[in-house]
Amino acid sequence: MKTTSYFSFLIICLILNSCATIISFPVSSIAPAAEGTVKFTKDKNNNYIENVKVKYLTNADRLIPAKKLYVVWIKTSTGEVKNIGQLISDTKNNASLTGTTSYRPVEIFVTAEDDGDINWPSNQEVFRIQDILLK
Repeated sequence: MKTTSYFSFLIICLILNSCATIISFPVSSIAPAAEGTVKFTKDKNNNYIENVKVKYLTNADRLIPAKKLYVVWIKTSTGEVKNIGQLISDTKNNASLTGTTSYRPVEIFVTAEDDGDINWPSNQEVFRIQDILLK
């Protein structure tokens, strides 16, 4: 009985993960210790869910020049750049954001900013993934 339950659990995990795309961010010149990934999934309404996780991300106020926070952006298949939210950090310098958009992302990037409610990214880019191939 335990074997059947374990096998069923394993199959469910494989099915759920097979619908997701996980991509690692390249090493950042601004925050080289940071290790980041983004997981893309599609919901039943054909929206894209981005789950961004970054470990060892230094506080934005320690950057040169100092900033207040990190903002996650996507570039859509139509060429628009959208602010999908701020990375929220814990006390161990782990940061995360889960966002949902109806636009198919072709790029995702993170910038250091003074305000999280902005419409255009600054030039202080921390990470970028280009040419995202999603269904």
